[in-house]
Amino acid sequence: MSELLKGLKGSLIAGDAEVTGLAYDSREVRPGFAFVAIRGFKLDGHDFAGDAVQRGARAIVAEKAVPVPPGTGLALVPNTRKALSHMAAAFYGYPSHELLVVGITGTKGKTTVCHLVKSVLDAGGTRAGLIGTVHNIVGEEVRPVTHTTPESLDLQRLCREMAEKGCRAVTMEVSSHALSLERVADIEFDVAVLTNIGRDHLDFHGTIENYLSAKAKLFEMVSERAKAKQLGVAPFSVLNRDEPYFEYFYRHAGREVLTYGFSPESDVRAEDVVCDATGTEFTLCFSGKKERVRINLPGRFNVSNALAAAAVGFGLSMDIEKVLWSLSQVTRVPGRIDVVPSDLGFTVWVDYAHTPESLKNVLSTAREVAKGRVIAVFGCGGDRDKGKRPIMGKVAAEISDVVIITNDNPRSEKEDEILDQIEEGIVEVIGRSKDVVYRRIKDRGEAIREAIKLARPGDIVVLAGKGHETYQVFKDKTVHFDDREEAKKALLELGRNRGS
Repeated sequence: MSELLKGLKGSLIAGDAEVTGLAYDSREVRPGFAFVAIRGFKLDGHDFAGDAVQRGARAIVAEKAVPVPPGTGLALVPNTRKALSHMAAAFYGYPSHELLVVGITGTKGKTTVCHLVKSVLDAGGTRAGLIGTVHNIVGEEVRPVTHTTPESLDLQRLCREMAEKGCRAVTMEVSSHALSLERVADIEFDVAVLTNIGRDHLDFHGTIENYLSAKAKLFEMVSERAKAKQLGVAPFSVLNRDEPYFEYFYRHAGREVLTYGFSPESDVRAEDVVCDATGTEFTLCFSGKKERVRINLPGRFNVSNALAAAAVGFGLSMDIEKVLWSLSQVTRVPGRIDVVPSDLGFTVWVDYAHTPESLKNVLSTAREVAKGRVIAVFGCGGDRDKGKRPIMGKVAAEISDVVIITNDNPRSEKEDEILDQIEEGIVEVIGRSKDVVYRRIKDRGEAIREAIKLARPGDIVVLAGKGHETYQVFKDKTVHFDDREEAKKALLELGRNRGS
C-alpha cells in the first residue's frame, strides 16, 4: 500500500500491507484488497470499513481513523478521492502514459465530438478506445456505462485494458463532476477540447463561476509529458472560437491552441452550410484549403462538433482529405438527433437535449429543415436544477408548433410539480398570443404515441431529454424505457391503422 501511495502529499501509513486489488465499494472487496473509503453525497464509505474488512480487505485508506483489526493496514490521507486516483494509476501501471489521450469537455456536444474524434483517430492509423456517456469501446467490445466519466479506479482499469488490446489512443468525455471529484486527476491528457458552455449541473456546482472553473481544469492538465511519448505528440488544446467564454478558456489553456467555429478568425471554420432532416453539407476551411463535406448529422451545431474533431486531426498533422473522409463515415451517434426510420412522410428525432441551450439547438435545427411543423416532446429530470424548467418550457413553446410535456426521470420528486414548473414557461409564451398546441401527458409512452399520431407529412417530431437512455427513474423503481423503441412501436401502430 505504501508503494501505491508514494508521492501523495499528506498521506500517513499507520500500518502497511500487501494488497492485490482496490475497491471503493465495500461490496466489491475481495480477499487481499485495499478499501478506499469515499465520502459520497448520500453515504459515507467510512461507515463501511468494517464490512470491507469482513469481506477480506487487507488495508483501509481513509480520511479519519477507523477501527481495524490487528494485521490490517491503515493509511490516513487528506482526500480519499484523490488517493483513489493516485493509487489506481500506480496499480494499473500508469496506462495513460502509453496512450494518446484526447479529453473533451463542455455542456453539449461531448458525446458527438467523442465519436467523431474516434473516427478521425482510427482513420489516421491510431486505433482509439472511447469512454463516454452512451457506452465505452474497448478494442472491438462495446460496454454499457453508469457515469459520463467513470470513477478513477474504473477509468484507469479501462485505459489499461485498451492499451493491452492494441489501442494507441483514447477519446474521453470529461464531465465537470469528474474534474471536481478527482476522477481524472491522474490521467495524462495530450489534447483538451472545449465544445461550449451552457446552463447545466448548477445543482452541483452552485454558480456558473464554479462550473467554468471545473471545466478549465482540463486545459490546465494538458500534459508536458506528452512530448516524451512514443507517439511524439506535442500537447495542444482545441477551443470553440464562437463560444462567449472563449477568452476565459484561452487564458487557462496556456499552450498551443487550435480554434474552430463559424467565425472568420477560427483556424478551422465552416462556410456555406446546408442542412436537411438527415444530414448537413458544408465547406471546411483550414490552412488555405477548402473542401466540401457531408456529415450524417443534421444541424449547424453538428457542423461545430465536426469542426472540433477536425481540429484534433489537424493538430495531429493529418491531411484534410483523410479527416473529411473520417467525418463522413459516422452514420449516427446514439441519442443525438438520432433519426428513427419511417416511411409515413414525417421525421422522428430522438435527442438527449436536457438543457435550455441544447433544447433550443435541436428545436431550432428542426425548425430550419422541417417542411411542416415541429412537434416537441420533453420533460425535466427530478432532483436536478429546477431553475431551468420554466426556461425549457419557454424555449419549446417559442420554437415549436406542438408541445407535449411529459415525464423524464422524476426520481424522488412529484411528477406534477416538475410539469407545473415547465408549464410556467409555456404559459408565458401562450400569454403573448403565440399560436402553439399544448398537451400535458405524464406517461411518456402515451406522450410519444400522441405526438406521432398528430404528425403530418413534412413534420419533424423531436423526442428530447433521454436520448440514448434505456430506463426511467421513479421514486421507488427504475423501469425499462427507450424513446427509440417507443417511437418505432408508435410508428408501426400508426402505419397499420393508416393501412387499414
